[in-house]
Amino acid sequence: MICLKLANCLFRVSSTKHESQSCYRGMVFNTWPLQEQSMALDSTIRSIGVIGTPGCGKTTLCKSLGLPVISLRDFAEQNGCLGEVESDGAAPIDVEALSRVWVQPAELTLIDSHLAHFIPVDALIVVRCHPDELKTRLESRGYSEEKVRANVEVEMLGGPWNDLLEDSRPIFESNEGHFEWIRDGCPNHTTPNIAIDWLALP
Repeated sequence: MICLKLANCLFRVSSTKHESQSCYRGMVFNTWPLQEQSMALDSTIRSIGVIGTPGCGKTTLCKSLGLPVISLRDFAEQNGCLGEVESDGAAPIDVEALSRVWVQPAELTLIDSHLAHFIPVDALIVVRCHPDELKTRLESRGYSEEKVRANVEVEMLGGPWNDLLEDSRPIFESNEGHFEWIRDGCPNHTTPNIAIDWLALP
């Protein structure tokens, strides 16, 4: 299996011009806001789900790309699809009910949630994080030992890829090149057989 190795899950979106540096939650990355670009993006792509195990860096990546972002949790709460909030701040989302009220955004928008692949978005970015780093992040959030272990195990075994084996939407998984992929119209990029496999890494 071909593996793409992440370096502590730090994301870098770079270009040859108009590049600026930002820092969020201790992560430094370069940004080149897509909205500032004059090139035409694929008009058929309106929504891109940014998915991955909780704590892997989805929100950080969304901020780095400079596009409008919808938090699926906020959207669920606004539409009565959010369950009771737990002690660590997490809350279950009724994705079936959410899919029924989902409306495609009028402009290219990122959908930030580990459940975004369960609603009809046009394309997906899969964010991965080394299990050891993920454990540290989730513990810092106050997750219970059981919840930390469960999420780390999910990431170790492929994260959201277990739900994407027969998904026909364009999918991108890498630690760089997100801007170029979106700019090029979200072509098919990553398939389960070349996704990161933490168990296969030394």
